[in-house]
Amino acid sequence: MGRYINATPGVASVIRTISTTYQALPNDRIMADCNSAAFTITLPAAASTVAGDVIQIYDITGSAATNNITVGRNSSNINSTAADLTINVANAVTTLTYTNVTYGWVITNN
Repeated sequence: MGRYINATPGVASVIRTISTTYQALPNDRIMADCNSAAFTITLPAAASTVAGDVIQIYDITGSAATNNITVGRNSSNINSTAADLTINVANAVTTLTYTNVTYGWVITNN
């Protein structure tokens, strides 16, 4: 399924390659293959996350400018805003870190 790496101290991460709609898990590293179609990656629910959890999304095919990757917020804010995130830049690498209920997921790298 994936190779475990250490990202958040004490918490294992899994690298996953996906090409269709996906429900992310805390500390996933997602290799997104959007060469064929756009799709949505839904963030973990706030109830299953703790401050410091990270989700990384890599556009491995360089197709996000054509076939956007939507990051569904799953009722949590993204950068303090109640709106989904659209990744629409080819070869983007986007890192989101969960902070708290108020700020939700914060983009810490893109």
